[in-house]
Amino acid sequence: MIFMNSAPRYEILSYPINAATPMYGSAPGPVLIPFSQIANGDTSNSYTISLFNHTGTHIDAPRHFVDKGKLITGYALDELIFNHPAIVDCPKEGAELISRDDLRTVSYQLQMSDCLLLRTGFGRFRNEKRYRTDNPGIAPETIRWIREEYPSIRCIGIDSISISSFQYRNEGREAHRAAFVEKTGFGKPLLLIEDMKLDIVTQERLCTLIVLPWQIDGVDSAPCNIIAILR
Repeated sequence: MIFMNSAPRYEILSYPINAATPMYGSAPGPVLIPFSQIANGDTSNSYTISLFNHTGTHIDAPRHFVDKGKLITGYALDELIFNHPAIVDCPKEGAELISRDDLRTVSYQLQMSDCLLLRTGFGRFRNEKRYRTDNPGIAPETIRWIREEYPSIRCIGIDSISISSFQYRNEGREAHRAAFVEKTGFGKPLLLIEDMKLDIVTQERLCTLIVLPWQIDGVDSAPCNIIAILR
């Protein structure tokens, strides 16, 4: 539950967006242009921001790979609150795909969860080129298995620039489609959170996750603020 007798602590699991934000593939980086500046004699400071909608910590909705899928603004707030998040450690050193074998030993934890956070440890390379070019991802069959076996899971997050490993882009596209397709025997289409900051929380302390995407009509996905409520 969100409200507890003792005052909860909070952590932000999103990275700030700046000129150094790593981008996947050939996506353009963010551009901030001063519009008015007090130092130049203007009455206020303001900026024009140009931003790719998959910049930094962001959440993918089904429309990202399914043309008739749900837009990010199509989600109500209660669909973006997760009261049973699970953090699972899947250490990866490079362009490896998370397999079902990486998750088999945490079956009970997955059964009780509504949001699965995969912590590869790769976030420690976020300031290096390898974060963009040699990142771990998730195998498509792993996504299908999760949707078949654990339909209570509504969201998957990862501390990698994408669930799509840059070295396995075809598998990455297939993994996205597997997450978003509507199919008999699957749970509801997943939400995917990429480029998360997962090194500051533990499973023992994590209570609730609140995901707040930018509300931009007509787009498939958006940068988001993620609030972790801790015990």
